[in-house]
Amino acid sequence: MPNTAPPVQAQNTASPVQAANTVPAAQAPLAETAQESTSFVATPAKSARVGTTFIRNIWHFAIPGELVKRGKTTSKVMLGEPVLIGRDAAGKAFALRDICPHQGIPLSEGSFDGTEIQCAFHGWRFNTDGVCTDIPSLVRDQCMNVCAVKTKSYPCAEVQGNIWVYFGDKTDDLPDVPRAQRLDNGYFAKTFTSFVIPSHFDYNALALLEPSHVPYVHKQWWWSRSGKSIKEKSKTFVPCETGWTMVAHKRPKQSFLLNVFGSDIETEIGFRLPAYRLEHILVGGKAVLSGITILTPVDEKSTEFIHITYWTAPLARFIAPLVRPFIDYFVGTFVGQDKAMGFKQAKGLRFNPNLILNIKDSGTAGKWYFQCKEEWAEAREQGRAFVNPIKESILRWRT
Repeated sequence: MPNTAPPVQAQNTASPVQAANTVPAAQAPLAETAQESTSFVATPAKSARVGTTFIRNIWHFAIPGELVKRGKTTSKVMLGEPVLIGRDAAGKAFALRDICPHQGIPLSEGSFDGTEIQCAFHGWRFNTDGVCTDIPSLVRDQCMNVCAVKTKSYPCAEVQGNIWVYFGDKTDDLPDVPRAQRLDNGYFAKTFTSFVIPSHFDYNALALLEPSHVPYVHKQWWWSRSGKSIKEKSKTFVPCETGWTMVAHKRPKQSFLLNVFGSDIETEIGFRLPAYRLEHILVGGKAVLSGITILTPVDEKSTEFIHITYWTAPLARFIAPLVRPFIDYFVGTFVGQDKAMGFKQAKGLRFNPNLILNIKDSGTAGKWYFQCKEEWAEAREQGRAFVNPIKESILRWRT
């Protein structure tokens, strides 16, 4: 799909947007505070809200491409909308509103022949652009412009083996689909896991970005993390595309699992809107293992958590069948702990508690997320390029 959108500007020329702070969970206003403050305290005068809106006019992750075969469809709810995702006989992915405009039955209940979808209720047929092609009940002298009957079609793109769907009303200048640049030279295998957490997208984004949870949530011998052995960290962050990157740094020696790649390894971590976290394990400056964690809103009260592990080492193609069970175990254990904590957090969020969302500096990335989110909305509304509000920074925290 050609991209005609104006480029993302990396320079920081816009005024920073307000930071997320102490607030009721479902109505959290954003507030500005002094740079010296350790925590960010809410002021009720601010109108921006946490946990009430989605990021729109942007691409959202739908499903790994290999899970949608030619001539097949699948359905899911994204941003509160029912979506039918399919792949036609030629191999092209498409996405439609999963509702027949006749009497409301999901089109996914019908059949797909690789070219057209037939509704299970009355046999109406639609092509992969959502245009009706046949209404079987019509007789010869009953004139009707069948092609004027449509179900919504979403822009759909497949990048690096994953299908993305665009949600928004501004479709004349589609932005770039999120991608991991270090995977552009190819990968040899990947694993995939996903689950749904019963809380709003914003709170899951904050949890994804808060690093101080690691020694308390991810406790296992092969990671060798403990709340009793936390240390001060200092990392450099730079603005990048629609988010930021923690520049490559040496892995801590206690990361036993990653020592299999040798002692000269680095980690590079990045974040892009809407909620796309990249972590690359580098050897000699080249990625050998890449983990991508993505959040997709299901509705106002639930979020899909997706994690994909890419093996980019040249030997991966030969040893993939042998190491896949181990990768699945380690990744499954790690993200399973995130899942369990997400469900525990959701129990508390049901009561709309007051929250201290961002603590300097471990919570600074959460503040950046809201700044980028608001700047993106303003830029798309005004028809201009996104201006990254993040400045190069050194953040310090203990973990």
